[in-house]
Amino acid sequence: MMIRKAGAQDLDHIIEVVSLAFNAEQYLLGEEVIEATLVRELLSDNDDLINLVAVDPQIIGHVFVSPVSLDPDGRLSCGQVAPLSVHPDRQTSGVGSALVRAAIEKSKANGLDVLFLLGDPNYYQRFGFTASRVDNVYGISKHFQELELNAGCIPAEKPYVHLAPAFSRLGI
Repeated sequence: MMIRKAGAQDLDHIIEVVSLAFNAEQYLLGEEVIEATLVRELLSDNDDLINLVAVDPQIIGHVFVSPVSLDPDGRLSCGQVAPLSVHPDRQTSGVGSALVRAAIEKSKANGLDVLFLLGDPNYYQRFGFTASRVDNVYGISKHFQELELNAGCIPAEKPYVHLAPAFSRLGI
């Protein structure tokens, strides 16, 4: 398996993998799984800080990191990991873990200070994510998590995360 930057030629395959990965949840927007629409919207808005695919030999996984802002300290460079998708035939085989690790490494290389995500704490804690104390559209919960890539950078005074506009447009 190889992980590489996604290109425009990969979009149809990415949408297929995202749709298959989230199909069991059946949250559709029109005819498309909402997470697939999210990928299209983020790309349309040029909100792709990191856009990686896992290939073996076809695309079997995908991870996306979009920019977010943190108030009151707008100087920090932050990202939201979403969605992470693995073809159902390849789930539980390490593809998702490899994609998350690659996204973290690429985020560090790109100078990001913090990564946020909404997900299963039991899965993401192995990568260093912890429950975030930062307020957000989802509310503070163990499922909204953070990974400080620049230790101690999150301000103490009631910070709030603003996700990329596509999240609010789609109601997710």
